[in-house]
Parts: sequence; structure tokens; C-alpha cells
Amino acid sequence: MAQDRKLTFKRLTELWNDKSIRILETNNNKFVILSDLHFGDGGPADDFRHNTKAIRRLLSHYLENNYRIILLGDIEELWQFDLDMIKKRYDTEIYSLFRKFGVDRIIRVFGNHDREWESPRDPVMKNPDITKGAPEALKMKIGDNPFILLVHGHQGNIESDKNSWISKFLVRGAFKPLEPLAKFFKLYGHPSATKSQVTTDYEQVMYAWAKKNEVILICGHSHRAIFASTSYARRLQNQIEALRQKNQTHTNDPDLLKENKKKIKELNKKLKDEKKKNRDIDPTDPSQAPLPCYFNTGCGLFTTGITCLEIENDEIRLVKWHKEKKEEPFFEIYERGKLSEFLKQIKGV
Repeated sequence: MAQDRKLTFKRLTELWNDKSIRILETNNNKFVILSDLHFGDGGPADDFRHNTKAIRRLLSHYLENNYRIILLGDIEELWQFDLDMIKKRYDTEIYSLFRKFGVDRIIRVFGNHDREWESPRDPVMKNPDITKGAPEALKMKIGDNPFILLVHGHQGNIESDKNSWISKFLVRGAFKPLEPLAKFFKLYGHPSATKSQVTTDYEQVMYAWAKKNEVILICGHSHRAIFASTSYARRLQNQIEALRQKNQTHTNDPDLLKENKKKIKELNKKLKDEKKKNRDIDPTDPSQAPLPCYFNTGCGLFTTGITCLEIENDEIRLVKWHKEKKEEPFFEIYERGKLSEFLKQIKGV
């Protein structure tokens, strides 16, 4: 999939400068940001069907704890399935939980796989506004000025943005009938869950725009969870290197060396798994340590669960909801940080 850098910069800049885009206040608010669930019909071609337990736990938790939900695109897989088929499978089990939040606590942004949304048909909304569809972007602020842009992230992608109608036609018309057979013979596993179709320099393009404009950019689309411009694999590599350097400066402490070697072994095991799943992506800024200006929700298609981002007042967190965990808490906080501190780094204050 080709990412057009010039087109991406143009479209994101237009959205950032658009005064009509809704601005959300983070102070005294709690948000959870989800994207790329790709609800289908529950059949073999529906890649989300294995995570229904995880999404029920997730929604129940955020409902009970008074979060507002931002659906950042590609919640439904409308390239492959008709909405009536998706509603038939998920209305009672999942959409009914969404609707308990009410229209004031749930906000939808369209993505490339659900961009044709018509509000009256939206199964998420309890009393939909019949005059408006989902927006393309949102902004967030702390205090007076917005400094976060939220988009699905398909902006500037040739297949997903400019020529999305062609992609949809090919997926629905040509590939859909063959997908279950391809999976049965292990010729195909959903690329977006482990081996994303999104070009490998995608993160670098989105990061470069955010860095240039001194903005925090939050996306979905690539299905690759990113926190503060750094992938999980890159963070593991940094931790391993830090432990190795520590061992070099503490050669006379055998207990510390032994403990650090044990940690390095555990981290290398996790890193090997990330590389096996092709999630060892290129760094967002190859020339230097990246600024914390780019975040990605990940997706709901991982075989082990769902990733999402939480924002509570000044804190942002990357969270994983586990599919098979048998006792509470059913989620794990992978990363956390202060938005105000990230913004200072971005602006060089």
C-alpha cells in the first residue's frame, strides 16, 4: 500500500486548520480510543469474531468507570460485509453495550473501511442525528489551545483514501468468496492483525507531519500499536541495550549481573515474538531519538486481544485487553505518560 507523503501532509494540515472540527476538553474527562475492530458477519472471513469476550469486558469496564468512547474508524468491515449482516451478528452482544453509553459519551470518526456512514443507520447511536454523518477528525485540548489531532490515519494513502472505491470493489467482489478457503489452507491470515498491509514507512510519514507541526497525532489504520512514537519492539530493544550497558559498568556485582542477564533473556524472548509477527517496524525517526508526537491505537484483531489508548486528564496510556485472561484485571497497561510533558518535549520548552 502506497503512502503519498505530499498528499498526507496536505490533508492532515487541512484538517488541523479546519475551525469547524469538534474540540474535546481533556481536563476532568476520561476517554478510551478504539479503532480497527472490523466487525464482520461472525463467519470464517470475520477476523474480529474471536475477540467478542474481550470487547464485552472492555465496554463494561469503561461504561462502569464513566469513560467516553472515541471510535477512530474501521469499527465495521464495510468493504466486505453489508451492515445488516454485521448488525445481525453483533447487535445483541456488542452494539447493545455501546448504546448504554448514550450519545453524549460516544463519538465516531470514520475510517476508510466505514467511511460511508449514514447516521440514521448507525447501530452504535441510540438517537442518531439524521442530518450528520461521522466526522473525519477530532481535536483535543488542555486549557485554551488544542494540541492533539485524532484521525483514522488513512489520509494520503493511495489505496485507502484516493482510490478507496477500487480497493473496496476488489475486496468485496474478488477476494471475499476466497478468503475462508485461503485461511483453511493457511495461505492467508489477516494481514492487518500481524503483518499489516500498510506500508512500512507509514509511521515515519505520520510522525514527520506531527513533528513539523508540533502536534500530538493519534491514529489507527496501520493496526500497529505505537506509544510516544516508539513501537513495543523498539522499546524492548532499548531496554535490552540499557541492561547490557549496565552490566558493562557493574562487572564486580555478580548478583546484579545474574539478575540483568535473566531480564535480558526474558526481553529477548518477547522481542523474538515481535519480529516473528513482523511488528519490528522501522523507527519513526531513524536519525535521532524520536519526539513523543505520534500515537497509534493498534487494533482489535490480535489473536491475544485488543489494544486501545486511554486519556484521563493529563495522562495517556496504551492498554491491552487480553482475550484469555481468567481473572481481573483483564487488561494490562503497557505504557503511560503525561501529555503536558510530551508537549514540552515536542515544542522544545
